[in-house]
Amino acid sequence: MVMRALASVLGLANTLWQDLETSFGEFVAEAERLLPNLLTALVVLVLTVPAARIIRRRVERALRRANAQRHVVVVVATLASYAAVAIGVVLALAVGGVNLGVLIGSLGLATVALGFALQDIVSNFSAGIVLLLEHPFTEGDHIAIAEAEGEVEEIHIRATRLRAPDGQLVLVPNKLLFIQVVRNSTAAMRRRVEVLVEVPYGQDVTRARELLLATAAELEEVSDDPEPRLLTEDLGQGARRLRLTFWVDSRSDDPARVRSELLDTAEKRLRDAGISLAPVEG
Repeated sequence: MVMRALASVLGLANTLWQDLETSFGEFVAEAERLLPNLLTALVVLVLTVPAARIIRRRVERALRRANAQRHVVVVVATLASYAAVAIGVVLALAVGGVNLGVLIGSLGLATVALGFALQDIVSNFSAGIVLLLEHPFTEGDHIAIAEAEGEVEEIHIRATRLRAPDGQLVLVPNKLLFIQVVRNSTAAMRRRVEVLVEVPYGQDVTRARELLLATAAELEEVSDDPEPRLLTEDLGQGARRLRLTFWVDSRSDDPARVRSELLDTAEKRLRDAGISLAPVEG
């Protein structure tokens, strides 16, 4: 009885071993058949990355020779490199024996799910391309939105780097720059600056006007076209409110610094002339 059971076990083990040996042999044979294709697909994938870099550099050089604007160079070169990578991946899959029809159908379903999961990334990417093409601001411009303000250092596909007035680095998702109101204070060569002063009644307002306009006109940073302008804005209970407006080259001069210098100089001249100013309310 024991010998009969042992023989049965050995027979079963021998059958399993033969099945395993057959399956392994079939696997090895299939691997040997697919190995050249898999190696070729691997080589295609490895070569795709340097090929995409080469294509990007050549596209950039070609566009620069054509005097294309920098933002156009960035967008076109980036899209060209992405297209090269996509073509390389498709070729590698095709060489490796993947059924592209089935793959595309599966990717269609996966894309729907990924679209919801990565909607912020996709929206920032799309907004970055639109911003680079529309060119509402460029590197060196001073821009501001509700959440951030600073000088534009770099414009990337996903986010824009700003250097805040206090020196902090701010990364703003391009989606915010696309959907919010953006104030670009350096888009134009000149920026208007306003100064409010209140001259108490009884003071020599005519002399005060002359000194304020003369101070503005003498500052090198203040533009003479148009010339500084001084208007009476309001007549308060105890003082006359004057509004002085002038224009400053926002790219070469700091409007806030010019305004401060004008106020300091004007205050000294008015004081020397015996004219006092009232504090501006509001």
